[in-house]
Amino acid sequence: MIKRAVSLFLAMMFIGSMMLPVLAAPTEYKISEMPVGTFGGQLVVAQITDPKTFNPVTAAETSSTDVLAPIFEGLTATDGVTTAVIPCLAKSWSFSPDGLVWTFNLRQGVKFSDGKEMTADDVIFSFDVIYDKNVQTSSRDVLTIDGQPLKYKKIDTYTVEFTLPSVFAPLLRQILIEILPKHKLEAAWKAGKFNETWGINTPVKDIVGTGMYTIAQYKPNEYVVYLRNANYWVKNSKNQVLPYITRYIRMLVPNLETQTLKFRAGETDILGIKNTDYTTFKDLQKKENFTLYNLGPTFSTEFVVFNLNPRNPNLAKEPWKLEWFNNQYFRKGVAHLVDKTTIINQVYAGLAEPQWSAVSAPNKEFLSTKVTQYPYSLEKAKEMFAKAGFKYDGNKLVDKTGRQIKFEVTTHSENSNRMKMANILVEDLKKAGIDATVTTYTFNTLVTKLMDTFDFDTIIIGLTGSVEPNNGKNVWHSTGNLHMWNPRQDKPATDWETEIDKIFDDGVKVVDPAKRAAIYEKWQLIISDQVPLIYFAAPQSIAAIRNTLANVKPTAYGGTIHNLEEIYYIKP
Repeated sequence: MIKRAVSLFLAMMFIGSMMLPVLAAPTEYKISEMPVGTFGGQLVVAQITDPKTFNPVTAAETSSTDVLAPIFEGLTATDGVTTAVIPCLAKSWSFSPDGLVWTFNLRQGVKFSDGKEMTADDVIFSFDVIYDKNVQTSSRDVLTIDGQPLKYKKIDTYTVEFTLPSVFAPLLRQILIEILPKHKLEAAWKAGKFNETWGINTPVKDIVGTGMYTIAQYKPNEYVVYLRNANYWVKNSKNQVLPYITRYIRMLVPNLETQTLKFRAGETDILGIKNTDYTTFKDLQKKENFTLYNLGPTFSTEFVVFNLNPRNPNLAKEPWKLEWFNNQYFRKGVAHLVDKTTIINQVYAGLAEPQWSAVSAPNKEFLSTKVTQYPYSLEKAKEMFAKAGFKYDGNKLVDKTGRQIKFEVTTHSENSNRMKMANILVEDLKKAGIDATVTTYTFNTLVTKLMDTFDFDTIIIGLTGSVEPNNGKNVWHSTGNLHMWNPRQDKPATDWETEIDKIFDDGVKVVDPAKRAAIYEKWQLIISDQVPLIYFAAPQSIAAIRNTLANVKPTAYGGTIHNLEEIYYIKP
């Protein structure tokens, strides 16, 4: 569990003309319940591609957020095993009888990694930043209620009060934004330069958080090296400050295959294995000293998304594509050409299940079984294309002007699984008379196309999942930064997007779980009917972890190192 606490200052006192030094309050440590381990050692994992930024507010891609996870924390956190909300920098909270006023009590004595105490001023500053419309962040999307921000104020050094415009059921899951060091970032924010601050060229000593590690070194295309934060606020039962592991390294590699090779060579300690490698790895466990963990269906989703954005610069030369992609029946036709069975067998070695809903497969509380499904069928696809107004000229699918349907399926070169999915899809599109081709870019370039430049036809990519639907508001609401097919709309472009906006605006005001599930089922039904994106499959999440590590608690939701501060090396 990755959660930490806030630091407090005693009031300044004057005796005559003498000013006493300002003292930090004693740290209110959290005590780990895991077995006591040994200190020292180095933990190495590998990730695909470099981070795009060291700024936790503007980061929107896992290449950045995974790098920043050990450095920054929020008021609350999510338990990686139970998925329950747990205290983090806030040690406790309370709320008024009407549920509109929430008071958060900060954990006293928490320090940023540079030794400066973290207080209510830093919390207020962090919320000022995310509510600044000039700052690029998805956090604002999920913390906006009926178009209004939360109101917040400092009560004292260690207490912050939030006032909501209406009941907001997922507050505790949404308020876990990273708490930023005001003393480090306020000047840049006031100067209007926050979006450019803490980029990857920033000296790493300037990146300051309350988390368990600090960045000691970053070398592009090679590694990010971390050292334990001596100011961390979690201890073991022997009153020793965690984390146990002194040095943590994220090796930066070009693709999944290199990740595997590094693990097999003994250079890394943990690996999320490709499902197609499961049989091979199963037989290697004893010889190469690791254990395999099948964690069940992943919370992540993978899909192909259409570009419905009129701001696509490519439309200057190919304006007809916007009409194609905006045609619901055209999208339904393509959905019938996604051969999930072949993808499951060839990409995931049978260790997956079809994904039909916008809700992650393991999220049984909200997952709807009533969504529209699109079984693989060339005949059904042709039927949908006919409804869309397309026809065949020989073996070619053409629009009403006689122009053959032609577009690119784009994904990123580092992920061989997604490239396989792209090739399988393109082959089936060709069977339907569509001139489709696969194009690849690096992951970070792909994210830029998706979120900033909008110059693509379709993209195969994925999203991390959650147990709370509103965590995805930045994806599903038409104003969202990650509303991938047409982001940041001033007003909804379609009636169905208007309806989804209302669902996400209303769903947060309902507390009863059954009623909330019914509300969010409507969203799933709309997405499955309109298919702005088409899901592939939910694979089993399988991890290989060295037997030299103890206190590991891998889960499909939390991953392999959600409790990184508690993991330690077993001494021979």
